[in-house]
Amino acid sequence: MAIDAKTHELLRECREAKQPVLFSGDGLAVTFQTHLLIVEPHRVVLANRVPPRFIRAVSGSKQFWLQARMIRFQSDGIATDGEHFIFPLGENALIEETRQAERFQFSEGEKVLAEILNPFDGETRVVKTVMDMSATGMSLSTSFESMLFKPNVLLPSIKVMIDGEPYTQARGRVVYNRKLLDLSGQLRTQVGIKFEGAPG
Repeated sequence: MAIDAKTHELLRECREAKQPVLFSGDGLAVTFQTHLLIVEPHRVVLANRVPPRFIRAVSGSKQFWLQARMIRFQSDGIATDGEHFIFPLGENALIEETRQAERFQFSEGEKVLAEILNPFDGETRVVKTVMDMSATGMSLSTSFESMLFKPNVLLPSIKVMIDGEPYTQARGRVVYNRKLLDLSGQLRTQVGIKFEGAPG
């Protein structure tokens, strides 16, 4: 059974806007940023952004995930056309996502930054690039491991700035971090944060 029309339209919008999507498998410790090349009711074709050193882990995976905006899909298998990955879609492919609110993605060129007060010393402020944001949370990009971004750490003060101007302020809790190979081939850490209380 094909996915519903609303989900299909969201995928088409991602492809037309060339918004990055995330792809991974259960044999991988890394998530890959990639693009949708083709969107059909029963499948999507993903640009193959997996370096050769990770291909064996992809081949050994038994379950695969694809995330586009706030929707996450899963599949027990993928195919290839010899160059790109073919990810099958179906009604049972949708799984629950951490943040249900619509999220907006940003590129580094848009200069959307989060200034975070370090809760361990109450003084240090760390500035990180915002990858995406919704009414209920955000994800950040960082190039190093830190206790600050371990799951369940409460961040008491997060200021979001767009082009240097204050946009919103909130407190939030780290819900995940994962290795991410971005579109430029850089290995980074993506940190997911859920807001606690309404952003101001």
